[in-house]
Order: sequence, then structure tokens, then C-alpha cells
Amino acid sequence: MQLNGIPVKLHRTPKGKTLLQPQAHAYCRWESVSGADSSVTRHRQMKQAIARAVQLRGCVRAVSFLPDGIVQHGEWRRV
Repeated sequence: MQLNGIPVKLHRTPKGKTLLQPQAHAYCRWESVSGADSSVTRHRQMKQAIARAVQLRGCVRAVSFLPDGIVQHGEWRRV
């Protein structure tokens, strides 16, 4: 590469290793329970939770896990 008629070489600096820090993020799980039984089942997906609650004639709720350790429970919804 030339700049104003003078040959110029590109100087590449070695990059230092970047420290990878795990990024905390909020995530949501779903819980289902039957009307007569008190055992709660956790699901990763909403469709699975609703399908189980429909089979058992039960309820579904969302549970949110925030990065700072706070857990928020939604209201039980009858399906």
C-alpha cells in the first residue's frame, strides 16, 4: 500500500485476551399443578405447561428469575 508515493506497511498490534464474563439475564419458567394434587411441575416452555394443565384440569403460572436473585411468581390461571 502506498500513501503519497511512500510505501507503507500495515502495522497490526497483537490483541490481548479479553476476559469473558458471564452475562446474567432474566429467564422465565412455567409451573403447572392439578386441581386436586398439590405437586407442582416446572416446565421450560409454556405449551408444555398448558398441555399438562389441560390434561389434569389444573392451573398454570409463570415464574421469572431475575439476574439479581429475585424470583417473581405470577398468578395461578385455571386452564
